Amino acid sequence: MQEEQAFDLVVVGSGAAGLTAAVVAAHHGLSVLVLEKAARFGGTTAQSGAVAWIPNNPHMAPAGLSDSPEQADQYLRDLMGNYYDADKVCAFLRHGPDMIRMMEAHGAVRFDNWRSLDYEPWRKGAARGRSIGAAEFDGRRLGKYLPAIRPGLPNLTMLGGMQIGYADVAPFSAAFRDRAAFLYMAGKIGRYARDLLRHGRPTRLVGGNALIGALLLTALDKGVTLWRSTPMVRLHREGDAVRGVTIGGDGGERLIAARRGVVLATGGYGGDDKMRRAFLPLADAGWSLQPETNGGDGLRAGEQVGGHIVGDNIANAIWAALSTMTDRRGRRLHHPHIFRDRAFPGFVLVDPQGRRFVNEGASYQDLGNVMIRKAIRSAWLICCHGALRTYGMGHVKPAPLPYQSYIRKGYLRTAATIPALAEALAMEPAVLAATVERFNRFAREGHDPDFYKGQDGYTAEQGDPAHRPDPTLGPLEPGPFYAVEIRPGEFSTINGLETDASARVLDAAGAPIAGLYAVGVDSNSVFRGAYPGGGGSIGPAMTFGYIAALHASDN
Repeated sequence: MQEEQAFDLVVVGSGAAGLTAAVVAAHHGLSVLVLEKAARFGGTTAQSGAVAWIPNNPHMAPAGLSDSPEQADQYLRDLMGNYYDADKVCAFLRHGPDMIRMMEAHGAVRFDNWRSLDYEPWRKGAARGRSIGAAEFDGRRLGKYLPAIRPGLPNLTMLGGMQIGYADVAPFSAAFRDRAAFLYMAGKIGRYARDLLRHGRPTRLVGGNALIGALLLTALDKGVTLWRSTPMVRLHREGDAVRGVTIGGDGGERLIAARRGVVLATGGYGGDDKMRRAFLPLADAGWSLQPETNGGDGLRAGEQVGGHIVGDNIANAIWAALSTMTDRRGRRLHHPHIFRDRAFPGFVLVDPQGRRFVNEGASYQDLGNVMIRKAIRSAWLICCHGALRTYGMGHVKPAPLPYQSYIRKGYLRTAATIPALAEALAMEPAVLAATVERFNRFAREGHDPDFYKGQDGYTAEQGDPAHRPDPTLGPLEPGPFYAVEIRPGEFSTINGLETDASARVLDAAGAPIAGLYAVGVDSNSVFRGAYPGGGGSIGPAMTFGYIAALHASDN
């Protein structure tokens, strides 16, 4: 097989990690090729909320928030315990802020600071403002490349495709109770309607689509070559170094040389059921939110040239409690219950026997860890009528949008009384009734001695600040009552190839394999499955993509 083309750096995968590596390498003068197996760019990132956890980031000081590498290091040491890796954590804390500065100064990427707390604010070194979200992006700037972005999750859109970002949720939920919120929603719907008339699709991009759109535009501006529908068949190794990749396609196999190396950023193995069963507890109980094309290609390719996958972590995935339903097209739609239902007043989460087992306002990672530790393969999120119409639940949107069709589809279970609902859910009525009665008493008192819902800074902020006297606690009354089944799943796998602080893949002896880097979830998480705050995957993914590019370009 003859070498047909050569680049300085070949990046396999087009999520946030891969595109960051490509942009930084091109910025430093390298010729770069990005290979994407799927028909559209963006991977898991395009379907995410696009939040990056970056301590001491440049958006903190302007918001009046303080931080330091030493403070963040203290937090991570306390969070990770014996899994703490000083070299990799140091590299992340050192380069993360510089990565944000470079991406914003020399490209289209922009972030906003939401002033949110770390997920375990009671630990030493915790802070506010380390999680930053991708700013809204005007897709018209991409021209013909706009349709090349993987669309976001269908359930995170309205009116057949209008993207909804985190900043939209509160005003959209209050649109029929507050004039300012109504005008906000009307403005966004008007923009969406004009986009459909002029462009045939929405051009206001938020969340993961915004981040990928900004990265894609920056890559194009810097001369990065982008190939879609181009799978990697294998890595090409010469002697002790990786020197290129063999790609497949309609024209057969071709060898692409990589003078400075190859960066694996294929997005992990969430689309491969066999690998999920090998590494994830309760893998068969729930579902993955990762694209089916994320089939572990990078991990297997890395193993074939001497790398190895790490399986011993605090957790091997970013967990997501998911509910699911089938839409009119027959597509299965998974809803991640991140926080905007279970943390609100009037909601309780119970196991198959009808007993509470967790703080409903806990982070999605904590909730997943509890479900796995207690082997809870299925749970029920239950609320009263007022809570359903005020906040919605899962796929069900708040009033005035209708909800009866979800009952007909079997997604939403309902009954006039709690005992009747228990029977519909195959529970002992007395058990569920006792659980709800006890919870209601705590809610009226404004204190949850069983699981402390709303009694720490993080969970309190997940509730409804307009609800008094407590933003998270409210009794389930009056009926009728509703329930949605949720199961353990994952946003993304995070255990991958063993790498060093320069993002180089290591062999079994701990030595770096020349010319081979792994970033994003193709590399084992720097946090080893601990989850410090929102964006605990994308932050390190972009940072180590930056580090890999600096190393490959000798900077």
